[in-house]
Amino acid sequence: MKHALMTCVVRWSGGSTTLREGMTVDDDHPLVIERPDLFGDGDAPAQLPMPPRIERATREPGQRSPARPPRKTAAPNA
Repeated sequence: MKHALMTCVVRWSGGSTTLREGMTVDDDHPLVIERPDLFGDGDAPAQLPMPPRIERATREPGQRSPARPPRKTAAPNA
């Protein structure tokens, strides 16, 4: 468990987060891993929840979608 060393708003890869001095965070929280300079050791329960897991897109960058079937066109009026 870690605790915030200062009160601040942190911009990081997960967005922006407001920290308050003494706020506790799990050791494996992505913000603690990315910005360890903002945290010291602590032993209270975590107050900053873990961010939600983000699902990957179904296609990789540059990968094309499957071809769509051709559209049916209306018959011209006679």
